[in-house]
Amino acid sequence: MSWKPDNFSDYSFAEYPQPPKSAGVDYTDPRFYQPHSGDADTSHAVSTASISQPQEQPFPGYGETQIREYRGPASLEHYTTDAGAEQRRAAEQGSADGADQRKERLAGLGGLGAALAVMAKFGLASITALVSVAAYSLIFGWPFAVGLVALLFIHEMGHAVVMKLKGLPVGGMIFIPLLGAAVFMNRMPRNAKDEAEVGISGPVAGALASLVCLLIALSSPTSPGIWASLAYFGFFLNLFNLIPIVPFDGGRVMAAIDRRVWLLGFIALVAIQVWEWVNGSSQMWLLIFIFMGATQFWTRRKVANTPEGKTYYTVPVSERIIIGLAYFSLAIVLVLGMTAAHGLMGFAQ
Repeated sequence: MSWKPDNFSDYSFAEYPQPPKSAGVDYTDPRFYQPHSGDADTSHAVSTASISQPQEQPFPGYGETQIREYRGPASLEHYTTDAGAEQRRAAEQGSADGADQRKERLAGLGGLGAALAVMAKFGLASITALVSVAAYSLIFGWPFAVGLVALLFIHEMGHAVVMKLKGLPVGGMIFIPLLGAAVFMNRMPRNAKDEAEVGISGPVAGALASLVCLLIALSSPTSPGIWASLAYFGFFLNLFNLIPIVPFDGGRVMAAIDRRVWLLGFIALVAIQVWEWVNGSSQMWLLIFIFMGATQFWTRRKVANTPEGKTYYTVPVSERIIIGLAYFSLAIVLVLGMTAAHGLMGFAQ
C-alpha cells in the first residue's frame, strides 16, 4: 500500500504548538484531528445535506431499512438470527413424522392382530380338518375322507348358526381325528331350553346333509358309489350323537327334558364298551367318551342342586314335550336313513 503525504493535509498542527522534534507527536490530543481552517478541501468534506438525502445504495438489499441505530441488545433482533428455530422446526417435523410412523406401525400391528384372530378362529379349523382328512384317508381313502369331514363340518355349523341366533359367542371350531369335531361355546346359554335347541341343531343339520348324500345315491341306484356309504356313516354319526349324556348332543337335549335320563345314557355307553370287550375289540375313543360322560354327569348333578341350577333347568312342561318329540322324531329319521343307505350299499356290493 502507498500514499502521498499531501493526502493528510487536512490533519495538521496548525492550532497546536509544534512540540520539539525530540518530543514526538501527541496523538491523544483531540486538536490534532481538527481540519485545517485555511486549506479546507471540499473534495474531502462531507455535506450535511448529503446525509439527509437518501443515497443510491451500491449494494441492493442493504438499504437504510436494514441499517438501524443501536439502542441496546433489543435492537439486534434485525441483525441476528434464531439459530435454534430451524432445529425446533426440524424437531417438530421429526416428531410429526415419528407420530405418523408410530401410527403406521400401530396400524400394521392391528392388521397383524386381526389376521391372527382370523387364523385363531378359522385357521385352527382348517389345519385340524386337513389332519382329519389325512387320518381318515388312511382308513377309508381320500374321497370318503373329504366327504366325511364335510359332513362333520355341516353338523358343527348347525350348532354355530343357532348359537349366533341366540346371541351366544362362538369361540371357534376344531376337528379331532377319529373323534369327530367340536364348536366352542364361550358362554353357557341362559337356560336349559336354549341349550337343548343348540344341542339338537347339530344332528338336524347333519341329518339333512346325510339325506342329500342318500338322494344322490338313489338317483343312480346301479352305481351309488361312495354316496351311499357317506349317507350311512352320516346317519350313524348323528344317531350316535343323540346318546342322552353330555358331552353328546343328546345329553344337552335331555337337560331340558329330564336330567335323570343322563344316568341311562351313561349306562348305555358302558354297555357298548363291554360289548366291544366281549367281542374281542376295545375302542379307545369310546373309553374317552365314557370318562367325559362320567365327569359331566358328576359336575352337572352338583350344579343342578344349587338355586342357580334349579332356575337354569326349569323348563315349562309344554316346551319339554315339544323338545322330546323333536328328539325322538329325529332319532327315528336317522334310523330309517341308515336302513335305506345300508340297502344301497348292499346292492352296490
